[in-house]
Amino acid sequence: MKTKGYVLGIDSSTQSTTAVVLNRETFQTISEHRVRYRDDPRLAHYGLTSGTPILPPLEAGEASQPAMLFLDALNAVLSDIPRDIIEHIDAINISAQQHGQVWVSENGCNLMMDLSGENRGISEYGLSGILKGCFSYERAPIWMSANAQSTADEIRTLMGGQARIVARSGSDSPARFTGPVIARTAQMHLLNYENTARIHLISSFLAGILAGNPDAPIDWGNGSGTGMMHWKKRTWDPDLMAAIAEAGNLPQGTSGLSSKLPPLAHPLSHIGKIAAYFRGRYGFHKECVVIASSGDNPQSKVLASGPLLSLGTSFVVMNEGRTPIPAANAMYDGLGRPFLFGCRTNGSLVWESIRESHGSADDFERAEKALVSVEPGSVLQILQTHSESFPPSPPIDNGDTSDFDTYYSGTVDSALGLMALASKSFMQGSEPISATGGAAASRGILARAAAIWDRPITPILNAGAATGAAVAAACALVPAAERDGVAAHGRSVATKPGPTIEPKPTAVHSYHGPGGYLEQLAEQFYEITGKKI
Repeated sequence: MKTKGYVLGIDSSTQSTTAVVLNRETFQTISEHRVRYRDDPRLAHYGLTSGTPILPPLEAGEASQPAMLFLDALNAVLSDIPRDIIEHIDAINISAQQHGQVWVSENGCNLMMDLSGENRGISEYGLSGILKGCFSYERAPIWMSANAQSTADEIRTLMGGQARIVARSGSDSPARFTGPVIARTAQMHLLNYENTARIHLISSFLAGILAGNPDAPIDWGNGSGTGMMHWKKRTWDPDLMAAIAEAGNLPQGTSGLSSKLPPLAHPLSHIGKIAAYFRGRYGFHKECVVIASSGDNPQSKVLASGPLLSLGTSFVVMNEGRTPIPAANAMYDGLGRPFLFGCRTNGSLVWESIRESHGSADDFERAEKALVSVEPGSVLQILQTHSESFPPSPPIDNGDTSDFDTYYSGTVDSALGLMALASKSFMQGSEPISATGGAAASRGILARAAAIWDRPITPILNAGAATGAAVAAACALVPAAERDGVAAHGRSVATKPGPTIEPKPTAVHSYHGPGGYLEQLAEQFYEITGKKI
C-alpha cells in the first residue's frame, strides 16, 4: 500500500497521553488527540479523579502511578485516531515522563513478544487484558518521587563526591533520577525486585509494547536521567551501578542490576516494525517503524534550536551544552544533541493550587489581571508546597495568602526568579528563549520571564513533547546527513511560534537593578535555606 507519509508522536505524561500525527514532509498537523487520566471514562476504574493523578503514597515522598494505566491510555488514544489516518503512519515515536520506570516480569517479557504473534491482531482484548500479569510490581515510580534522598546522597559519597559523579554521570546524583529510586523501591519491595526481568523506562516500555520487543533499548537522553549511564561514553557505567546496588543493598549487586536493564541506543534508532496486535486492532501497515523514543524533556528540546523554557507540570529550563556542570543535569535530546537542563519539580501545580484556593484552578482571566495589576518584582515571597529540585530546597511558604493578586504574582516571580538564579551558569547569552507548556499561553507570565532573564521570549504553544516526538520520527526516516535540515523545517512549521515578547526596560530594572528583586530573592532564599544560589 502506498502511504501518504505520516508520523505519529505519542506523549505519555503525568496527567494525560497525547497523540499528534504530522505529515512527514510538510509537517502540517493531520490529527491530534488527548486522553486526560482524571476525566476520561475509559480510565475511571483507576480512581485518579482529583488532584494530580498519582496513587496514595506508600511512604513520605513516594510517588507512583498504576503501571497498567499507561497501556490503557495508549489503547484509548490510538482508538481515537481515525483508521484512515493510522493506515498512513510510517513511524511512531514515544515521549514519556522522564525518570519514570516500570518493572516487567519474565512472563511480561513473553507477553510483550506475543504481541507480534499473528493471532494477536484479531484479539478482542485491550492491552491491559492481553498483558495481565506483565508487571512484577504494579506501581510505576515516577519523576515526582522524593523518597530516595538519603539513597542519592549515599550514592554520591560512594562515587567520591560531587565532582566525580557529575563528571561520570552528567548530574549530581538527583534523588528523583531512576537509579536512586530503583534502590529505594527495591528496599521496600525486595521480592518484587527479585522477580523483575526488565526495568524499563516508560518510554522504552511503550516503544517495546508497540514493537513487541521486551528488549527495546533506552535512549541516551533517558539513560542520562537514570544516573547509571556514563554521559560521555553513552554506556551503562559499572561504577555508577555498583554504587546504586550498594546503596540499595540489591541482591546480586551490580550484575543483578545490569541483567535487568535493556541496552542503550541513539534516540532515532529503529527498534522494529509495529506488532501484529496494533496492525489488526488499529490498522497500522506492516512496514510502520517504531523508533527508540525518549523522555518528555528531550523530545520537547527537539523543537528548539537554542534555549527552551518549558512551563508544564514541572518547569524546565534547557540550553545547549557539551560539558557537565554541578548546577545542571546533562542530557541528550530526541535527536541525540547534548544539552543542559534544570527542573523545578512542582511547576504549574503550585500556581494552580493558588487559583484553586481562591476560586477556580481554571480562572486564568483573574490570574492575568493579577499579573497586570501587581508591578513586576514588587512582592518578595516564596511558595513551594513540596521539596524542590531546582534549586534544591525544602518546602517554603512565607507569603500572605489573603490577597489573590499579590499572592499569585509574587509566587510567579519567585518561581521564575529562582529558576533564573539557579540556571545562570548555563543560560548566558541574549538570543531569544523559546517557551512552551500550558503556562506559556499567559502573556503576563511570559512578560515577567522576559524581564527576569532579560532576553526575548518566543512562545511555541504547539510545541508539546508529542509534537517533538513526531518531528524526531520524521528525522529517523531520513539519512543522518539530512536530519538537521528536516528538524529545522519541522520546527518552523509544526511549532507555530507566536509573537516574540521583548523584555520591558522598567521591569528589567526592577528585577536586575542594584538591590533589585533578584538580589533580594537570593538573600531571602539564603536566610531560609542556608544555601547560596
